[in-house]
Amino acid sequence: MTWVVAVLISTTLFALVTILDKRLIAHLFPSAQSFNVAFGLLQVPIAALLFAVVVPTVGFDGGAGIPWAIASGLLWAGGITLFFHGLRLEEVSRATPIQMTAPIFTALLAVTFLGESLNGLQWAAIGMVVLGGATVTVRPELGWFRIANRRALVILLGASFVMGVAFVVSKEATNQMNVWAIQAFRAAAMGAGVLALQGRRTAFREARQMLWDRRAMGTLVLTEGIIAPIAAFMFVLALSLGPVSLVSAVSSSRPLLVLAASAALSTPYWNVLGEPLDRRTLGVKLASTVLIVGGVVALALA
Repeated sequence: MTWVVAVLISTTLFALVTILDKRLIAHLFPSAQSFNVAFGLLQVPIAALLFAVVVPTVGFDGGAGIPWAIASGLLWAGGITLFFHGLRLEEVSRATPIQMTAPIFTALLAVTFLGESLNGLQWAAIGMVVLGGATVTVRPELGWFRIANRRALVILLGASFVMGVAFVVSKEATNQMNVWAIQAFRAAAMGAGVLALQGRRTAFREARQMLWDRRAMGTLVLTEGIIAPIAAFMFVLALSLGPVSLVSAVSSSRPLLVLAASAALSTPYWNVLGEPLDRRTLGVKLASTVLIVGGVVALALA
């Protein structure tokens, strides 16, 4: 399997996860904090399964990558926590492109610290991806184009930066240890990190009450217990096969899938997400999506 195939599978699955997460955070859980706590607790059995079954089979490759894998998990915890808060405040088709500006941070860090190099076309392609993410932050209101929810924008840009650093650290982990062992340590660290950041008494109480909600817990387990770990594994596999700057940039095609899915789920016939479908709003979102897809195509040609 090539890194391109791996990252495209990961991106498709993460798009599905993003849509389901929006449904969970906005409609099924009482707060972003309680969802984060439930998410963090769910990482415990996932990490335990990996340590009990997978790691004894493949080993640690000497263990040199353990600190990098743990650091990766902690950074993912910070990025995911911020993204979930931003996702509660903003439309999913806007939140996703904003967060996917991470490649610009990843590219700068990869070139500076990992010795990777990019040609002019690749830099232009990454710029197109980032510009597409920036375009979707504006919202047409009363004949003007205004910046979308500013609080959400700051939170999502923070998530983007943290995730950009996480991509680079994850890449370094793949240079030291196999992807299965990385997943085990990453899941454990991510769960611990999320709980440390969001583990307030009120959040734990709300999360405990949600245990009796079969629809919410079933959707959570399907989304974050099954689909998301597979998507994350495919992403780490892509990092082990290809350059981090290009892997992270191709993953920015996720907004295309999220936009299509969110529009389909906001129609009068199947209004699950309730996002606006007026012509100007869709035009802005479509323009940003075209830029993102154009950047990904340019990367492929480069």
